[in-house]
Amino acid sequence: MNIYSLKAESLYRRFQVQPCFSNAPARPWASLLRSTAGSTVLGSIVIVLASCGGGGSDGGGAFPIVPAASPQQEAPATYTIGGTVAGLEGASIVLKNNAGDDLVVTSDGRFSFTTPVVMGADYSVSVSSHALWQLCAVSNATGKVESEVSNVTITCSVALAQVTKLAGTGSPGSANGNGSAASFKLPFGLALDSSGNIYVSDWSNQLIRKVSPTRDVTTFAGSGQIGSDNGPALSATFSSPYSTAVDSIGNVYVADYANNQIRKISPASEVTTLAGSLTAGSSDGKGSAASFSNPTGVAVDANDNVYVADFENNLIRKINSLGEVTTLAGSGAAGSKDGVGADATFDGPVSVAVDARGNVYVGDYLNNMIRKITPSGSVTTLAGSRTEGSADGIGSAASFSNPAGVAVDANGSVYVADSGNHLIRRIGPTGIVRTLAGSAGQYGSVDGTGTSASFKTPFSLAIDGNGTIYVADTYNHLIRKITPTPSLELGKL
Repeated sequence: MNIYSLKAESLYRRFQVQPCFSNAPARPWASLLRSTAGSTVLGSIVIVLASCGGGGSDGGGAFPIVPAASPQQEAPATYTIGGTVAGLEGASIVLKNNAGDDLVVTSDGRFSFTTPVVMGADYSVSVSSHALWQLCAVSNATGKVESEVSNVTITCSVALAQVTKLAGTGSPGSANGNGSAASFKLPFGLALDSSGNIYVSDWSNQLIRKVSPTRDVTTFAGSGQIGSDNGPALSATFSSPYSTAVDSIGNVYVADYANNQIRKISPASEVTTLAGSLTAGSSDGKGSAASFSNPTGVAVDANDNVYVADFENNLIRKINSLGEVTTLAGSGAAGSKDGVGADATFDGPVSVAVDARGNVYVGDYLNNMIRKITPSGSVTTLAGSRTEGSADGIGSAASFSNPAGVAVDANGSVYVADSGNHLIRRIGPTGIVRTLAGSAGQYGSVDGTGTSASFKTPFSLAIDGNGTIYVADTYNHLIRKITPTPSLELGKL
């Protein structure tokens, strides 16, 4: 048997055995073989000449033609999806394509998804996660893939602040009730618990009030009389309670200003004195052996350590879970020096807030600055200078006027109740200070968006996990609520 491969312009003999058709009449395959020799044949055909026997009277059977293997099918073309991001300012966002292929973007510039998309398929880009008070819009977000996609545009900006009244009549009083039926008298501080309840230090009423998520205002602690009595919450007494904080199990802490004490209200509604005595001082120690001088700010970290802005002592103090008081930072002298521990100075530190990493932020009231203290006690100036003003900007280029309350969100942005300017400010992750609400130097109680809203010497604020800000609008005798809303620029995209 002979096996031949028929190719263009030649016939190649591949294997040779004794031909069985040498004396046999011509068969169609033989004619094909002869006519093919020396001719041009496109492609490649292998003809197997089988044994002569068993195929018919001439001894020549039918000879199978083995077809060439089918050509391998080409994979469909794929293309990447990408574009540009602008306006992150140190924050990060998470993008999705077709509800998957998560992509974390941490800086402005170009981006592209890891997983390519088959030609002809649809793509749909969305922002699945962004920092609080940062809103992003997507243009050229959807389409059908026909080539590389590089024109998806993500534009981010700080949200606008929508200000409304949450509780209070606007006139001084102590009435309980829902929303505007309730009244306060110089609410100086507030704090949130994990259920969304707000605890208000109602300064002139000598009370701690509670505002539920449904805006019901009740008296949480205090009889309304001036004093320092411990005991059941509603029979206990305070003397100018300035601020509040809540720990992980629901204990409420109070900076009891005129009593020079830090008080504690348990979930069982029992009031005790955590640290300090009626005698002003700056001694470290445990419980009543420690002393403060007009403590104004109080905050709690993730381990339930309590931090105190010791106003008249120009110190930041720390109380551990055993009730032991130490000095975290400050020398006791008035000043604005950065440094570690006692090498740093403050001038009227009025408020404190703690982030998830244990950094403490201080409203340095008389210095017109926001300071930052690391867990090791290193003090730096985050924003502002000793020069009073209302300028937005970065670091010392920004200015404040008696910044009172501070709060920090999960992304590390710091919010400031700029009391002397009647403003609510935000310091972003890169240190950029922006005014969220209010108009500098203009006080009032108007609800509205951004600069159209007004406050009157706001002294405290808190922020929840959704980015909603609650403000103790002190001299308006109100509790205000600020929610983020898309900016006009994003609305046009």
